[in-house]
Amino acid sequence: MSEPASPAWARRDAFSVKPEESDFGAVDGKGGVQSFGSLDELKAYLNTGKGRLALIWTPSHPRLISPEEIPELAGALKKRRLIFSAEDKGEAKRSLPFTGIAVLYGVYAYFQNDRPFGFEGFQFLVFAIFGFLYFTARPFWESYKGKKSAKALTRESVAGEIPEARFDLWMESQKTPFTVALLALVGLVGLGQLLTPGSGIAEAGLDKAKYYAKGETWRIFTAAFMHGNVIHFALNASAFWYLGRRVEILSRWPHLAGVFFLSIVGAGWATVAWLPTGTSVGVSGVVCGLLGFLLVFETLHRTLVPRPARRRLAGILVSLVVIGALGFRFVDNAAHFGGLATGAVYGLLVFPKSSSPQRPMILKRDYVLGGVSLLLIAVSALGAMIAMLMRSQ
Repeated sequence: MSEPASPAWARRDAFSVKPEESDFGAVDGKGGVQSFGSLDELKAYLNTGKGRLALIWTPSHPRLISPEEIPELAGALKKRRLIFSAEDKGEAKRSLPFTGIAVLYGVYAYFQNDRPFGFEGFQFLVFAIFGFLYFTARPFWESYKGKKSAKALTRESVAGEIPEARFDLWMESQKTPFTVALLALVGLVGLGQLLTPGSGIAEAGLDKAKYYAKGETWRIFTAAFMHGNVIHFALNASAFWYLGRRVEILSRWPHLAGVFFLSIVGAGWATVAWLPTGTSVGVSGVVCGLLGFLLVFETLHRTLVPRPARRRLAGILVSLVVIGALGFRFVDNAAHFGGLATGAVYGLLVFPKSSSPQRPMILKRDYVLGGVSLLLIAVSALGAMIAMLMRSQ
């Protein structure tokens, strides 16, 4: 395979030049460097399970590589996965008493019309179920998958895992300043909510019957930066971090900004049209927009992202459907669908189907769109802050 025809993560220069301090070594996910004098010492290090994401170096490669690229390390990788599997299972078992009790209490609160910690009984129950799924069911599932993959790993089969391994390691090594900046902007408005009297939702949230219907259409833009509570913010922030980084790395920052702003509009219009009463807040419409964009973008660029990595997006989509079904009383499914559709349509309109493994080039129009979108996003966030400040005076 020629170098120009390779995706960025598969190129020989995808990772940095190896250190010259020793023949063998490893760099863990936190950047810690370990040097070894022999392959056996490197195997011993990998056997300990330290460093969830680790690059290595050997005398025969001029740059850092993934451990899967050395067939002799298959046994060490097998042990490593069994260690991670045991850790995930232990995490699930430790969390089970807490999440289990929370779910049981949620059921009790729901039938007793109780309001635990200020939440409605049904809302608390749904949050408890989310907690059980994330902190208990997820690590149990990860443990199962890790143990299964470890059993199937051999010197012959490990070569098939190289693309996914290199893709994940490459993604982790990329810088995403615009994702950081946009998340910081959402966090800044969230901090403003905590510091101003009240929740700030009345001032900048999308109250459709009371304010939007009477002409305050600007609330579509400010509401995306508001959140109902800390849990709401944390869930959206973690999802945005994962999806935003992926969009910025694969399609570059102008499209991240474009999808962000247009998804605010699409999600806002959808919830106004389908749920004309009630109040909507949160950046989840944008999160769904990023997901919709990635589902289309990665389908159109199949050679850019390994198939196992693409499948994870389907898992996120399923999670979104489950969350919407469980929390139908307070989750704005209309906004979620509006954002998802907006991101998907954006991907269809902007990108043609491509067999190239290269990331698409950024055109002048993309920079213009991205720059204008960033400006409008910043204005929307500023508008939310101003609305809260005016009310607090």
